[in-house]
Amino acid sequence: NGMTQEEMARRLGVTPPAVNKWENENSYPDITLLAPIARLLGISLDTLLSFQEDLTKEEIASIVREADQKIKTESYDAVFHWAKSIIESYPNCLMLLWQLATILDAQRLINTVPNAKHYDDYILKCYKRALESEEESIRTRAADSLFGYYSRNGQYKTAEQYLQYYSTQNPQRKLK
Repeated sequence: NGMTQEEMARRLGVTPPAVNKWENENSYPDITLLAPIARLLGISLDTLLSFQEDLTKEEIASIVREADQKIKTESYDAVFHWAKSIIESYPNCLMLLWQLATILDAQRLINTVPNAKHYDDYILKCYKRALESEEESIRTRAADSLFGYYSRNGQYKTAEQYLQYYSTQNPQRKLK
């Protein structure tokens, strides 16, 4: 809203360093300040708290583009932790979860990642969580990711278990 940290602090009756800490995510405002902050910014509490049921396709695409940019300029570990925090912010957005897990998994195939196996458990957990989606396309994509992971690692019996998520009419099922 074009306010400085000092102006916001003055209007809320707090110190400028407090506002700076909120903005930099080093601390959070007291719960009693949430409504005044929302009113000051002219937004709802839901917007202030970033609450929404699910992300739009455009929002997911924006996050995926950001992940693609980060993967080119930052360390794998930094991107991994960033992606993990995004996933934790939107735990029910299984399309986002699958896409970020896929980016992280694929990056390990393209480039040498130190301690790559260290990230396996979390990536596999994401894929398995995506299998719980009500959307068949997400379940199939997650199953395909798991099939690929276990096949690459020579665990063919485990890989084969994920074929059950493919439609019997899906030609990929028979091919795989």
